[in-house]
Amino acid sequence: MKKYTIILLMVLTFSSLGCKKFLNLTPTDALSGNNFWQTQKDVETFTNGLYANLRSKVSAGFITVGDMRCAPINTTDGTYGSFLSNNDLRGLQSSSSPTSGSNPVQTQWTVGWTFRNITQWKPFYDIIASANLLYKQIDEVPAGVLSDAEVKRYKAEAVFVRNLCYLFLVRLYGDVPYYTNALNTKALPRTPMVEVLNKCIVDMESVKTDLPWTYANPSMIGVRAMRGGAIALLMHMNMWAAGFDAETNKPKYYNNVKLLGAEISTSPDYGLLTYTQEDNRRIFKGRTKESLFEIFQSFNNGETFSSYANLGYVLSHYPYLGAQSFTTSRGFYLKSWMDKIYSDGAPDIRKDLWFENRTVNNNSFQFKKFANVYVNGITVRNDDDLIIFRLSDTYLLTAEALAELGEDVEAKTYLNKIRQRANATSIASTGTELKNDIYLERVRELMGEGHYYYDLVRTKRVCDPEYCVNPIAVANFNSGAWTWQIDPSALTENPGMTLNNYWR
Repeated sequence: MKKYTIILLMVLTFSSLGCKKFLNLTPTDALSGNNFWQTQKDVETFTNGLYANLRSKVSAGFITVGDMRCAPINTTDGTYGSFLSNNDLRGLQSSSSPTSGSNPVQTQWTVGWTFRNITQWKPFYDIIASANLLYKQIDEVPAGVLSDAEVKRYKAEAVFVRNLCYLFLVRLYGDVPYYTNALNTKALPRTPMVEVLNKCIVDMESVKTDLPWTYANPSMIGVRAMRGGAIALLMHMNMWAAGFDAETNKPKYYNNVKLLGAEISTSPDYGLLTYTQEDNRRIFKGRTKESLFEIFQSFNNGETFSSYANLGYVLSHYPYLGAQSFTTSRGFYLKSWMDKIYSDGAPDIRKDLWFENRTVNNNSFQFKKFANVYVNGITVRNDDDLIIFRLSDTYLLTAEALAELGEDVEAKTYLNKIRQRANATSIASTGTELKNDIYLERVRELMGEGHYYYDLVRTKRVCDPEYCVNPIAVANFNSGAWTWQIDPSALTENPGMTLNNYWR
C-alpha cells in the first residue's frame, strides 16, 4: 500500500508542475479505489478507457481529412472543402475561428472547428501516456489475478495503441517527441520522423505474437488490438518510413512488409468477404473476418460519432443520409477523377455498389459505400464503425512492397485478390506501370477510409498532377507543406517543442 500511495502522490505532484506535465496525464480510471489495479475488472476498465480516448480523438473529422485534403472533391457547403482540397490550411484555420457575435452552429464555423481540432496533438499524447502506464502497471497486479498470457496481451495492447498514435502523429506533423516511459516529466525535443518509426517498428515487433489472431468474444473482434491489426500497423509504419528514408534503406522496409503479408495470408481467422450489398454492409458495420482494427459505433448503445467522422456525410443525401427534404449532397467527386479510376466499359462491382450518379459532376452524386444506417424519425444517419485497418489494405501494401522489390509476379497475386473480389479484370502490367496500377487500386478500394492523402504523401504523388488534381509544389513539399499545423498550445505543454515552420 505504501508503494501505491507513493505512486499516487507522484501522479498528483506531476500534475501540478505546470509546463513539466508535458505528455503525462493520468486518466480518471487509472486508479481503483485508493490504489492501482487489484482485479482483472480494474485492468479491463482502464484498458477500455484507453480505447475510448482513442475513439474520442478520431471520431470527428480525423478520418475524413485523409480523403479530402488535396482531393478531387468539389464541396458546395461553405469553403472548408476548397481549403482542404487546395491544401490551404491557413485559410481553413482562419475560417474556423469564431468572430465576435458569430453563431456557433453556423455550418462553416462548425465544420472548420472540427478540422481545426486536428492541430491539437495533446489528446494523442494523453493516450500514449495512458498506454505507457498500462504497460508499466500491469506488472504490479497481484499474483494470480492474471495469467502470463493475459499480462502479455495487455502489454501488447498498450504497445499497439501507443504506436498507432505515433503513426497518426508523424503522418500529421512529421518529427514528433517520442517516449515510452510512464510518468514522464521531461520537456522533449522533436525526434526525426524516420527514427520514431523505426523505434515503433522494433517496439511492435517485440510483442506482436502476444496478441491473438482473433477473439472468442465477437464483441472484441476488430475493436481490440489483434495480431492482424498489429501486422497492418507495422506495414503502414514500414511503408511510411520507406517513403522518407534514404534510398539505400528502402529495401529493408519493403522486405519487412513482404514478410508481414505472407504472415497474415496464412491466418484462417481473416478473409475477404464478397462484395454483395449485404456483405458490404457487414464489412463496414464491422467485426468481420476482414476487420483488423476499427473504432466502434452503435446508435443502440448511444455511442455515435460526429457527423463529419464519415466522408459519406459530405458526399451523400437522402435516402442514404439526412431528412427526406435533403435531396442534394454537400459535395461530389469530380467526373474527370471518376473517369480516371473507373472505366464505364470495364467490369467492377464497386462502381454500382458504392456510387449513384457517379459521373454527373454535380450534387446529385451519392457515395453510398458506408450504407449501414439507423432511422431516427425521418432522419437517416450512418451507423458504421470507423475502419482503420482491414485485410484488403494489407494485401495492397504487400503488392506495393513486392513491386518495389521487382517481384512483379508475386505483387500481382496480392493485387488481383482485390480485383477478383470486385469482379474486375485481373491486372497483367509490370514495372512502373504495375506500381501505378497498385496505387490506383488503393484509391479505388480504400476510398472514404482515410488513406488517400497519406498514400499521396508517402509515395510523393502529391507533387504529381497526373495523380493529384491539387498538387503541392516540390519546394513546398520539402518545406513541410504536406504536414498539418501544430496548435501553439504545444509550446506551453512542452517548452522543448518547435512548431512546423511552413505553417508559422
